[in-house]
Amino acid sequence: MKVLNQKKRIIKVRKSQLLLFGSFLVFIGVVCLSWNHLLLLKEQVFEDVRLKLFEGGFEGTSEEIVTPNVENIEGEVPPAPSGGGSTSSQTKPNHSFSYNYIGYLEIPKIRLKKGFVAKESKYNNISYNVTVSEQANYPDEEKGNFILMAHSGDSYISYFAYLYRLQLGDIAKVTYNNQQYKYRLVKIEEQPKVGVVAIHRDNYNVRALTLITCTKDNDYTQTIYIFELV
Repeated sequence: MKVLNQKKRIIKVRKSQLLLFGSFLVFIGVVCLSWNHLLLLKEQVFEDVRLKLFEGGFEGTSEEIVTPNVENIEGEVPPAPSGGGSTSSQTKPNHSFSYNYIGYLEIPKIRLKKGFVAKESKYNNISYNVTVSEQANYPDEEKGNFILMAHSGDSYISYFAYLYRLQLGDIAKVTYNNQQYKYRLVKIEEQPKVGVVAIHRDNYNVRALTLITCTKDNDYTQTIYIFELV
């Protein structure tokens, strides 16, 4: 009888331990799932402030200028950054307000509104912002191509996460130098990740906006979205 009671106590203790361990795993899972969401909310708050400062003509503290982390390979554009969970290992954005936007990209259909800094800025990097390619022409340049790159995926720095929802004819807007430029999506193309991206424009006589990111649910290709000025 004593042996039976002892076995029951042992079973009861083990069940309690398993329940405790299971509850701990559930707690860790909830924290992990919530953490990225909290980071997204935090990033959005800082982004709203930076955009308001930009739109209000605020001149912040000057920053150190360094060579941007973008290679120029025979005039071609560097490949889009990796998407998905791989962005979690990237450097965390610096939320200081000491750097200034020079403009912002807006795509109403996917509720995207994100600022960008000058090409020469050290914050012109996919770990901080939507990145202006070193090969890009600014929007006010005749027949130019304004090229922007950003992560896709589910990281809080995946600013181009919802580009896949765009269709031909959709509108994007760029505000730069106190002027708004309106573009219409005319071409969507996928290319393999081979180290460079080739941009094939159908009309080189108009100003263009090109957005580059990884293809959704595909680790081997990147997607290029080409817009033309309306």
